Amino acid sequence: MTTKLTRREILSQSTTLLLMVPLAPLAGCSSSSSGSTADSGAPAPCDGIEDTSTVTNNHTHTLCTLTSDLENPPAAGVDYTTSFNAGHSHTVTLTQAQLQSIESGGSVTVTTSSPYPHNFTISKM
Repeated sequence: MTTKLTRREILSQSTTLLLMVPLAPLAGCSSSSSGSTADSGAPAPCDGIEDTSTVTNNHTHTLCTLTSDLENPPAAGVDYTTSFNAGHSHTVTLTQAQLQSIESGGSVTVTTSSPYPHNFTISKM
């Protein structure tokens, strides 16, 4: 047996769904994101090396290079997302060779995605 919905019920339910869809990215998490937050809204602690970018357009970003990626660098490298600041975040890609260099005590400078790219110099201290 099927139940017919009234126009009011359909509009009410679809409006609720449409209002919830934009919130989905905020509730999700990404696998290598330094911009993720804990339930309190505070930045999640970095389990690795945390760096602050150069200043571009009057703002900076932070980046967390995970210890697990440094100790076991994936052959394909890793993509990280910076913190969210000034209305945006950036993507940073580190190759396996760059991760190995950092882990062995070297220093690597990378540039974020656009717009207004930033530089990060990542090294173990």
